[in-house]
Amino acid sequence: MKRFLDSSVLVESCLSASPNFSAADALVNNASAVTSAHALAETYATLSGDARLKIAPADAAAMVEDLAKRLEIHAIGSADYRQLIGSAPAKGIRGGGIYDALQAQTARLCHCTEIHTLNVRHFKHVAPDLSVLGL
Repeated sequence: MKRFLDSSVLVESCLSASPNFSAADALVNNASAVTSAHALAETYATLSGDARLKIAPADAAAMVEDLAKRLEIHAIGSADYRQLIGSAPAKGIRGGGIYDALQAQTARLCHCTEIHTLNVRHFKHVAPDLSVLGL
């Protein structure tokens, strides 16, 4: 059974002081863990851009590289992007929800049965066909 990890889980796995660290780290270190290239970019953006975290960009990049070595990573193609965007209005997907929908579509294409995230409500909207689990 493959498990898709959203960027929120990836970020938590990099923050040893987080109360969610142990659960996130266990998911990242599971052999069935899958994520997307987009989630890696979101993870870097959060780690390097959230002033509260005080993580230097070079350190954030190193953390993301470490994640990339431990996870199965997938990227969807331009045809998948176009189909996803074209179907978004009919599904009630708008604004930043398109990024969650992108992650859900990647999970589907990788044959994942679960999505792990801190944003359960968002993913339940864009992925009612998948099991969406929090930490």
